[in-house]
Amino acid sequence: MRLNRLKSAASAAAAVFLVAAALAGCSSDSDSDSGSGDGKWASKEGTLVFGTVPDKAGSDSNWKPLEDYVAKQTGYQVEFYPTSDYTALIAAAVAGKVDVASFSGLTYVQATNKGAELTVASAYIASKGLTDPGYYSEAIVPAGSTITTLAQAKGKKVCFVDPNSTSGFLFGLLALKKAGLSVETSGKDASGAPKFTDFTASFAGSHDKSVQAVEAKQCDIGFAEDSEAEPAAKAGKAKVVSKEYVPGGPLVYASTLPQDVQDKLKTTLSSISLDQMKSAGVTTTDEFLEGFQGAQPQTDDYYKAIRDICTDIPAANCAPKS
Repeated sequence: MRLNRLKSAASAAAAVFLVAAALAGCSSDSDSDSGSGDGKWASKEGTLVFGTVPDKAGSDSNWKPLEDYVAKQTGYQVEFYPTSDYTALIAAAVAGKVDVASFSGLTYVQATNKGAELTVASAYIASKGLTDPGYYSEAIVPAGSTITTLAQAKGKKVCFVDPNSTSGFLFGLLALKKAGLSVETSGKDASGAPKFTDFTASFAGSHDKSVQAVEAKQCDIGFAEDSEAEPAAKAGKAKVVSKEYVPGGPLVYASTLPQDVQDKLKTTLSSISLDQMKSAGVTTTDEFLEGFQGAQPQTDDYYKAIRDICTDIPAANCAPKS
């Protein structure tokens, strides 16, 4: 009897051990999905997924130096999340498919309004010689155009970048409204783009393409960020007729990541200089330097001006929270 009891006890102990091992295995799998157990990675533990608005062709290679810097500073792998347009990045952020991202101010506001859980670490400085992350939305006309003010845009064809572009759409609407034009819409055209009562809108898809459309006189007026508009003006291919100050684009990280990962990203992204990148052994490219010169600490409050414009101009379609 004693031997049988010992055998039974041994069998029970073995069963308990096997159950515990199975549970431990399940726990291990779960932790792989969520990192240290208090958060979740977009793809897999130890790999940060990086996304950015496709301002121009080659956005993935253009931002490679920043990806390399984040990888070196955090010790994690960084992989690029390709997006075809602004809407795709917003959708990816809302779905939790990116861990780190470079947004424009408007796309950040739209993403968070739709439920994306993001934390602003900084706003990046785009142009050489600037000390402020802000930049300008510029209205340009073809060289030789008789248009000198935006008040003359009534009845004209106006090129925007994308319905989700900060400087290429939202602040363009603001500038037109200030000039006395109606920015109310009267439905949508066959492509689904908004129809405006005082002008015809066309969307080029990126800042450089908006500038090119103006240069080719496919549009009477076009909007783009200053880093794309100014070179065209200096080359005598276009003229700047108006400009509006725009808060710089944010560098953000997912608020759903494990806390220790968030802490590393906050430290890494809050303040960046080209000297820091060089010291880290990162090689910058001409394409990267055309749109990135550093980053300064910021918070969500920095984008209040954009939220206010979204409220004042319903046509901006900023996806307000329900």
